[in-house]
Amino acid sequence: MTAVQTSGVVAEQTRIAEETLQEVEDLLRSISDADLHRADPGGGWTGAQIVSHMTLAGLLWVGDVQRLVADPDLDLFYREEIGHDVTGAVPPTAAEAADKIASLRHTVVGTMPTHTEEVLRREVEITTLGRRTVAEWLPVVVGHLAHHRDQLHDVLRSRGRLPERFDRAAGAPGAEG
Repeated sequence: MTAVQTSGVVAEQTRIAEETLQEVEDLLRSISDADLHRADPGGGWTGAQIVSHMTLAGLLWVGDVQRLVADPDLDLFYREEIGHDVTGAVPPTAAEAADKIASLRHTVVGTMPTHTEEVLRREVEITTLGRRTVAEWLPVVVGHLAHHRDQLHDVLRSRGRLPERFDRAAGAPGAEG
């Protein structure tokens, strides 16, 4: 990727991350604490666990980029180091969950544009996922956040608790995906 292409990727992925995380924050500010702790009737993570996972995985990626800056020989991340399946302390309230996502949004949106061309061109392998440049990984990382936004929507929808304005499946405004 050329410098123009990598900076374009950063700008686009920063925009998508900001919009995705703002939407999750807004959704969390509109649901009850009980709804935050619901899981899909078929099983799986609760909304609170999804928020915990998004927060930790997002922060781990920010840390991983700093690891690359500090270590010119680093070229492999284990999946645990990018937050695969990680959950921590789940937020007890929807307000705290929204605050966690707001904090993540602030960190991601503030740090992603500081990635240097050198870091963006670095190739990194993530075990079982392959080898790409950091610039090529950014859409995967941001897509991961969007996937979990959609997972949170699915959990709430399955319980009849997703506010209509957030329901992409129902063709709500902003339902472009």
